[in-house]
Amino acid sequence: MRSIVLSIFVSLGLVVCWSSGFIGTQMAADASMPAPTIFFWRFLLAAGLCLLVCVFRNLMGGRGTTTTRRAIARELAAGSFSVGGYLLGVVFAIDLGVGAGITALITALQPLLAALVMGVLVGERVGLLGWLGALLAAAGVSICVVGNIHGLGHAPLWAYALPCLSAASLTVGSMLSTYRPADLDLIQRLMWQLLAAAAMFGVASTLENGYLPQPSQLLEAETWRAILFLVVLSSFGGYGFFIACLRLQGVTPTSVLFYLTPPATMIWAKLQLGDCISVSEIAGGSIAAVGVLLALRVLMQVRRT
Repeated sequence: MRSIVLSIFVSLGLVVCWSSGFIGTQMAADASMPAPTIFFWRFLLAAGLCLLVCVFRNLMGGRGTTTTRRAIARELAAGSFSVGGYLLGVVFAIDLGVGAGITALITALQPLLAALVMGVLVGERVGLLGWLGALLAAAGVSICVVGNIHGLGHAPLWAYALPCLSAASLTVGSMLSTYRPADLDLIQRLMWQLLAAAAMFGVASTLENGYLPQPSQLLEAETWRAILFLVVLSSFGGYGFFIACLRLQGVTPTSVLFYLTPPATMIWAKLQLGDCISVSEIAGGSIAAVGVLLALRVLMQVRRT
């Protein structure tokens, strides 16, 4: 019973905190600082807070885990894919003119890619009903998102490949975070993954602006508001729950939960930003929820057998 409650808590935390990234990105778009630079400071600050937690824990005599170069290298690789690579594709796709709806739709299909990869590589079978639930969820997400597509056709054709690469990057990162020994604890793993993402966005910011990110850029209150929102909810909450969910439930069940993030984001945007929710969004969100429940039920039965 305790494990079931913990799984539900972690699953809900993942959906809510992962959805916060879209709200935070919209907040960052209203700031004067370029998005790659904001994301660089976001990840650097979050990694620094993780380091402070580790130092404080050691000073208080807490039990630490043995840190090896191999363990650090694995976390840097996982973070480069599941954090840095995933968000780089999303940020630059939207910056190039790909509609946020199209971007969300493509990246939300990542669970299907993850399930296919797992089925081929490690034999984690989804089954007919599992695939039916996943496809039903994908159809629901499509109904939610397609009804809100704006600006289609303003981006170069190749830019539409970026969300596809984001989905592929998140799948690789999920595999690296799951199918290997966990040599580091959650805070240490999160710290190294966030540092990898900070390095990637630092390079992206430098290439885009022609100079390294400067601390003097952090003077506007609106910038700090967006950064703190992204650090607390999206970085610690989103990727913390992501790693925990991977360890508890595996790649495929965790990936299927991402189908719930578009409906959750729409409800959040309605409450915080005043966005309207259309009939198609309500219908699509309901269909996606039914599909997720069906797929998760089948996947949990498969894992218990």
